[in-house]
Amino acid sequence: IFNWTSWIGWSIVLVTMASQIWILFVFVQGAEVNLSDDKSDLAYTYKCPRDQDECRDTSDLTWQGWTVYAILMAAYLMKDAINGAKLIVLSAKKRHSSNTKTRLFFGGTLLASVTSFTFYVSTIYNAAIATSNTDIIVNSVVILFITDVDELFYDILMVINPHWVETMSPEEEEESDAEPGRGEKDEEDSQQQQTKRNLDYQNLEGDVQKLKKDVQVLHKTMDLLQEQNAELKRRLTMPQDLC
Repeated sequence: IFNWTSWIGWSIVLVTMASQIWILFVFVQGAEVNLSDDKSDLAYTYKCPRDQDECRDTSDLTWQGWTVYAILMAAYLMKDAINGAKLIVLSAKKRHSSNTKTRLFFGGTLLASVTSFTFYVSTIYNAAIATSNTDIIVNSVVILFITDVDELFYDILMVINPHWVETMSPEEEEESDAEPGRGEKDEEDSQQQQTKRNLDYQNLEGDVQKLKKDVQVLHKTMDLLQEQNAELKRRLTMPQDLC
């Protein structure tokens, strides 16, 4: 959706991203360490029995839960993080116009920022309320679902009016921007083809030079053969002259 060139399309993008950030802020408020605030979801896991001097932690969250959490974060967020970084890199390419560079840089920065904020929110929220391995998995999946809101809105627009959605992104820009690595690959292929053509030309030039030398040697050989033939004829005719 960051390929869209119309102001209407970008307005939809900004509203969608703003809604994602607003939803994430709800979880930020729930993770606040403030027991007097009813909006806080903080789970206090320490219990202090009256007959004991020390308090004990009743949380069942272990390293296994955090490992699954890390796997989920990487699986869901790595794609958006990489795409955001690629868009920022593409914005520095000279082949793009100023408008396209601005759009790519802004879109990449926005995508990377929302992805980083999602990871931050999920971490602090789970640290605040997750008391078991299953809790941290459930909380992570719920928060990660927010990252799919933009794709869900895009699917809704495609169902309502697919032609309007397709016309907002020119075909040539889709080919260069929707696949951030394609431009570099085409450029690399072009350089490889040029290098191959240069090598073929050099090889052809060498073959021509070699052919010229062979022709010269052939001419010299023919001249030598003609001289030897003339000498042979002269010797064969000498006895007749003497007779």
